[in-house]
Amino acid sequence: MNALKHHSARVGALGLALVTSVFAHSVAAAQGSSTGYSIGAMGGLAVPVGDLGDATSSGYTLGVTLGMHQALTPVSFRFEGSFTELPFKNNSDAKHRMYGLAVDGQYNLGVASENGGLYLIGGVGYYGWKETSTLFGDTGTTWDLGLNGGLGYYLPLSGFTMFFEGRYQHVFSSTAQGLFPITVGISF
Repeated sequence: MNALKHHSARVGALGLALVTSVFAHSVAAAQGSSTGYSIGAMGGLAVPVGDLGDATSSGYTLGVTLGMHQALTPVSFRFEGSFTELPFKNNSDAKHRMYGLAVDGQYNLGVASENGGLYLIGGVGYYGWKETSTLFGDTGTTWDLGLNGGLGYYLPLSGFTMFFEGRYQHVFSSTAQGLFPITVGISF
């Protein structure tokens, strides 16, 4: 079982390195063209489903983003770091915590306008999770690969963009960890 966890960690690290390499190559290829970059933050409700939903209640999720978009294309990319905390149903002091690092692709649906628009978003991530019974006590963090996908709406405002997203996130761990984060964010 330990060898399987160790192998899973190596595969996850290799997958994340590959995705990062492809993203870095895209950034290098875009040098000299009109490429835009953004930084942002998001937060919202996290609704657990499946095995995770049987043991925990809804909680919150927070995240930071770093995005890249090349002009005149409907595709953009985004790096994400996230933190999610869900309370256990049978113990109000115990929490299930998840940490995530993800690379997502975003595809704008229809023609982009100054009024905003819908987009599809999805990607691959490396997620750490643990149970804790006090603020500083925990069971140790386990890391696994995961996927996410969903739908969002962006709204350009004066000096920043607001976005609203609903996604499904699945972590491939020993117990199925499914989650619906519903977030609101801003990017600059």
